Amino acid sequence: SNQAQVVEMWGFWLMTISMVFITLFLTGAGVLQVWLQRLPESGEALSFMATQDKIALFYWLRLISGIGFMAGLVVYLVSFFVGGEEPQLEKA
Repeated sequence: SNQAQVVEMWGFWLMTISMVFITLFLTGAGVLQVWLQRLPESGEALSFMATQDKIALFYWLRLISGIGFMAGLVVYLVSFFVGGEEPQLEKA
């Protein structure tokens, strides 16, 4: 039905946008991690765990994006059960 298709499209776009943000946040975390561990301003590189503390915000943002993806998946699965009236074809 048309209503199910609208719900399906909502699920698709929620999942697509969430995947884009997951990719961007993890890329940003990786770039910042390399910068903090390999190119420190003081000349002394941070340890792995100290670096992870500095980039924790990226992981929280990635978690929020993951929740958005899960919401999109649930919406998509719900679209299989959305009813609606099928258009009736008139006979000539």
